[in-house]
Amino acid sequence: MSANISYMKPAKNPWWQTSKTPKQSFIRAGVWLSLAVGWMLVAVGDPTPPHWIFAALWAVVGVGYLVSAVLLPRRQRATQDRAEPEAAVRAD
Repeated sequence: MSANISYMKPAKNPWWQTSKTPKQSFIRAGVWLSLAVGWMLVAVGDPTPPHWIFAALWAVVGVGYLVSAVLLPRRQRATQDRAEPEAAVRAD
């Protein structure tokens, strides 16, 4: 079953995708995880709840960028693998 839906726009990147290239994601992850380590060092010296909360928040953001960096190449390979057989059929 195939439907031609002319009013639909092409799919965009998901809202949670944080960057466009894996290199950009790794750089941003490094920055945010560095901030998390810095806040952890501050929290060890002055163990108040806000310091630990900031450290945890920056760590979560950094891990989010790392996940994005790992998933981007996987998605690109998956779309290329799906597109190759189709391209071969079209070329014939």
